[in-house]
Amino acid sequence: MTERQINVNRTFYLGQFKNIKIESGVSHIPQHIWTNPKAMDLFGNLLLIHAERDFRNYQKLIKGIGDVSLEESLAILNDMRDETYKEIQELLANSEENMEE
Repeated sequence: MTERQINVNRTFYLGQFKNIKIESGVSHIPQHIWTNPKAMDLFGNLLLIHAERDFRNYQKLIKGIGDVSLEESLAILNDMRDETYKEIQELLANSEENMEE
């Protein structure tokens, strides 16, 4: 069976000749889905929404660290990264536990 993927690439203007490119995608879409135009439209819309949300999260992140020194911003980012890793590990551990039950 053939599988497909769909991707959205958005470039957001940040001002002063600066841009940020955000990509979202879904892969391994089975044939019964990618041959359904309505389903693919829904996936496309979802990816656009996801890219917009990612951009807003980026803006929030930059706003939160914009008024601190480079060292402080790195410390904040490291803490956020570590917390995110911890959340992912917990999520995966819970998923594995649920699969065993």
